[in-house]
Amino acid sequence: MSRALTMLQQLLIILTTLLVLTLKSDAGWSGSLLSSPRRLTSQRRDPGPGKRAGAPLNGTADAIQSAFDHDVLHRSHKALGTRSSRGRAEGHAPACDRSGGKCALCALTRGSWCEEYYRQERVAWKKPPRGNKDCPSTRWGPCNGVGNCHYDIGVCQCPAGWRGAACDEPDKRPCTNNHKSPEQPLDLIMSHIGPDGLDLDLSAGGWAASRCGGFCDDDRGSCWCPPNTTYGRKPPPPGSPPWVRYSQRGRVILEACKPGKVPNKEGKIVTNDWGQKGLSLDDLIGPKGWCNAKSPNEVAGPAHGPCMGGRGCQEEGLVGLMCEVAVEETCLNQCSGHGECDAGYCRCHQGWYGEDCARKKAGEPLEPGLMEARPWLKPVVMPVLAAAEEPPAAAAGSGPAGATGSGAEQQQQPGRLRPLIYIYDMPPEFTSRMLQYKLVNDHCGYRSWREGNRTEVYGDNYSLEVYLHEMLAISQHRTFDPEEADFFYVPVYYGCFMWPINGWADMPFWGAPTSWHRYSNAAHMWLAAKNWIQSHFPYWDRRGGRDHIWMTNHDEGACYMPTEIYNASIMLTHWGRLDPDHKSNTAYHPDNYSNGIKWPGVLGGQDVKILYEGHPCYNPKKDLVVPGFKPPNHFSSSPLLGSAPYERDILLYLRGDVGKYRQPNYSRGIRQKLYKLATDLDWATKHRIFIAEKYELQGSYGEHLARSIFCVVVPGDGFSMRFEDAVLHGCLPLILMDHTHAVFESVVDIDAFSLRINEEAVDEHLPLLLKAISPEQIERMQRRLALVWHRFAYAHGPLVHSSLRQTMQHNLEQKFEVPASHPYQPVQNFPVHTDAMATILQWLHGRIAETRGSA
Repeated sequence: MSRALTMLQQLLIILTTLLVLTLKSDAGWSGSLLSSPRRLTSQRRDPGPGKRAGAPLNGTADAIQSAFDHDVLHRSHKALGTRSSRGRAEGHAPACDRSGGKCALCALTRGSWCEEYYRQERVAWKKPPRGNKDCPSTRWGPCNGVGNCHYDIGVCQCPAGWRGAACDEPDKRPCTNNHKSPEQPLDLIMSHIGPDGLDLDLSAGGWAASRCGGFCDDDRGSCWCPPNTTYGRKPPPPGSPPWVRYSQRGRVILEACKPGKVPNKEGKIVTNDWGQKGLSLDDLIGPKGWCNAKSPNEVAGPAHGPCMGGRGCQEEGLVGLMCEVAVEETCLNQCSGHGECDAGYCRCHQGWYGEDCARKKAGEPLEPGLMEARPWLKPVVMPVLAAAEEPPAAAAGSGPAGATGSGAEQQQQPGRLRPLIYIYDMPPEFTSRMLQYKLVNDHCGYRSWREGNRTEVYGDNYSLEVYLHEMLAISQHRTFDPEEADFFYVPVYYGCFMWPINGWADMPFWGAPTSWHRYSNAAHMWLAAKNWIQSHFPYWDRRGGRDHIWMTNHDEGACYMPTEIYNASIMLTHWGRLDPDHKSNTAYHPDNYSNGIKWPGVLGGQDVKILYEGHPCYNPKKDLVVPGFKPPNHFSSSPLLGSAPYERDILLYLRGDVGKYRQPNYSRGIRQKLYKLATDLDWATKHRIFIAEKYELQGSYGEHLARSIFCVVVPGDGFSMRFEDAVLHGCLPLILMDHTHAVFESVVDIDAFSLRINEEAVDEHLPLLLKAISPEQIERMQRRLALVWHRFAYAHGPLVHSSLRQTMQHNLEQKFEVPASHPYQPVQNFPVHTDAMATILQWLHGRIAETRGSA
């Protein structure tokens, strides 16, 4: 028997090689094998009235199956409203019915949560409560004029630079050259600046991201040109209110702009160990230095690269080569038009409160917001429906959260849909102060302001914690009445804290004050957030935290969430690791939670592991693996967004970090194994399997994904967003991660359009396994993917929704006709009501019953 199998394998290899030799046109793979993609389209033609795209029915079993699958997909498109220019994306879809079996809106969903959501009875609208508990004041007003009063509980919430009951105590974050050691007091904040804000000794050693060759803003740990330069940061006039931070903002000195040639205390020019070796202090503050030059041409040569912002100006509210153009700054729903945005923190107008300034103190009149005075805010600021003083059906734009609709369907169906979610207005140190401290614009968010006050959408691995917070804030599922809430969302920007906040300066820290044990900081940060809500509100204790939701979107998710929180609450995570007895698998030492840490004065000297040991990273009974945020331009090449489909001429694809310079445990060794197999066995030329680093595979990443039949889904240091990349480009996921749920695996039948192989089974026979799958089966899987791909994309919010529509419109304007039998028919209207955000909310509705009962 074994001899027969060996002969069969040899025969398959010979036949495969002959087939590849017949099709192959070039022996080199890194360039020419990936060039000249073929589109499966023709010039668009009008099919004529009454004609519908469909597969030909020629009597074969495959044709009958294909036609059936095509009809299912057609019914789904009709129900979703994707094939017309005005579908249901701008309002909630009508309730499901049973015609044709399972509700077409709920295709491939596991269980009944989706249908139950659409069939629920609506909740009557009620006027939102408004708080009236006053906060401590100074001569500058409540909360010293710099903070916001939380009128529900009478507590001041202070921005960066302030603390205390009335936000009247300085809270400094000075630039530094080192961090605390265990022998030093916990409350000591390390600093390397003098009273003038300048570095104590530029020649002294010690690097930190906040180390500054100019003037240090010690409220934020940011670096600016000194006051004695042309574009220096000038102090505020004497006696200015505490919210006035400067009289001239000045020119920012970016993190890379650190002088390496500096005078020592004797005035001799020396080379330090923390700056750019080719950059002198004179290049920074001299007559032709960065801080005195009027134009890019005047900037001293060595300062061009590190100081002029090759990555763009990394300072909130400034853009341009020389960071010379002031623009709007980014805040939660832009403070609802009722506050001034300060690098992520909303300083609310008088009487307004909440992290997004959406509510007004009881008894005070409501006034219009800033949208008329600042018209560029109109496309961004959304009405907060939970704060409406009249039923939202009578207000403008009451479609799904963030859609830009007329609200017509809401008027036909008055009332609100569960789940109703209460969002805690957390102290800023857990959320908005993280944005004030970040000092790197391309992280900790999903949108930013550009020149001309236009807004662009972007994404990084951790964008979801800010995006989800904003979408919940403007959602019709939000409630300001905690007594009627089904769930309580606890916003904590711990992903932002992990990078870039942690270690930039010598604060903030939670628990052990060290940047080399980030899991310790994260665990203590979560615990501090839980203790705060427990001390100010009764709702955690009411049900033991079962109805509380936490976002855990860093690499290893909730693996080191404190046990007292994890065992009680719902985790939204990107990391669906199932094994109960787990150890950290990161290759990045500061995130290795299995190492633990003991620090004098923290937890009585006990190891931080006592906070989080004994629970899994993910429990599908109560938690959900959610998609990472991908901006629409990331998948603009996808045929699912109307791009003319390519011939799927790549069998298997993975481009990115393949672990060549990583520790062996990175990605559990899977990426390294695949790369070695692909390289040693020349899979590219033999099988059109491309596994390589980014620099080894030139060309458009999106185009390559759109040309691939299968795409590799593997871990990184924890999660990676390869599943989302695959699905959004119509590529079938090949999942190679044992004991780990992929995105939405517990709620969507991803087995219908993906393959899963055990990690140890990946070997030299992988190409033959993939080629053994018939074209008919691949087409069936692609049609299944087309039924649900939209659930893995985020479309809520006016900016993301607009970006999606623009991308689809651009693709459709190319005037190509997709073959009628193709499994990926272009959509003309994205179904916002069944996107990733909607899927999370619909699933939460199905969880309501599980959260009821006393603690």
